[in-house]
Amino acid sequence: MRLSSYASAALLALLSLGAMPRHAYADDVLAGEDDDFFKTDDKPKPPDVPDASAFNTDEELTIAAPIKVEPPAPKAVAPTGPTAMGLDFNGKAPLADNWGPSIVYKTADAVVIEMPVLYAVNGSGFDGNAYWLIGEVYADGKKIGEQRTQVMKETVSAKGPSVEFIRFFTPVAGTSGVLEVKVSKLASGSTKPTLLFTRSVSYAL
Repeated sequence: MRLSSYASAALLALLSLGAMPRHAYADDVLAGEDDDFFKTDDKPKPPDVPDASAFNTDEELTIAAPIKVEPPAPKAVAPTGPTAMGLDFNGKAPLADNWGPSIVYKTADAVVIEMPVLYAVNGSGFDGNAYWLIGEVYADGKKIGEQRTQVMKETVSAKGPSVEFIRFFTPVAGTSGVLEVKVSKLASGSTKPTLLFTRSVSYAL
């Protein structure tokens, strides 16, 4: 049987493939022996990278003691609030002219006056005789307020100074002026108080 030229060429191509030796596919990616996937890394390691054998040792590991952290010491806090009256008692005598009056508040037609009066240094300095401590406020010679405090053994501090804060709410006629505060002592059995001292304070609304 006679084959066409096209069939003859195809038959020759098939025969040539079957006769090709296996090593002809050595460059194939999957079958080649030079594939990068199967290669080992023979490059030298950097000098600062330890080899795995360096960790194989029979020596016991020594664990350092934990570091003890001490908390910061608490800071000292100065006493505030009710424990501090803001008054200097050095050299001050009881019932003396120690501090003057001050204006602590004012409205459209009134002021509030306050003045501390020391009546005992401590419990041992009080003679035990009760009396009345009297405070009076005057405007232009006219009395417009009075406050009385009874001083006795029960009102005297045993370890520290005892202070009475005389305080007045005082209506005033003008927008400015001067007010007088008189402090007196009325002893038990007496009918007339004894004037201790007089102080004045200016105001402006």
